[in-house]
Amino acid sequence: MKTTKYHNGYSLLETTMALSIVALLVLIGSSFNLNPGKHQLEVAVRKIHSSLSLARFRSIHRQVPVKVSFEENFCLMAEFDSQNAQWITKSREFLEGVKISATNAPIFYPQGTVSNLATIKISNSRGLYQITVAITGRIKSSRIE
Repeated sequence: MKTTKYHNGYSLLETTMALSIVALLVLIGSSFNLNPGKHQLEVAVRKIHSSLSLARFRSIHRQVPVKVSFEENFCLMAEFDSQNAQWITKSREFLEGVKISATNAPIFYPQGTVSNLATIKISNSRGLYQITVAITGRIKSSRIE
């Protein structure tokens, strides 16, 4: 007579594999930063800093003044058209989830210098950054809070 045994529960190998998969999913899930406010703040700082650097480069490369200004949640870059004596907007960056205040709209010149020295503050509920533009064209970002 043949008897068959039925196993109740899981084997050690099955349990180990299931726990390994759960641990892997937890590690992957925790690596994602679920903090949109902080992310929006850091993205805005990088966009403004790169817009200022690009404005300085364009001014030197094209031999025309380039201005960076801020309107509501937008960072605008404009080149000066000497024939028509007006500023022509070349790019417009949307800065989501942050508040921007600037003391001036810096104008970069072909010599690499800047007039209208500026202090730009970028903030939201997750913190405050300050970007300063020196007369030499140096751009410095720093976290205030």
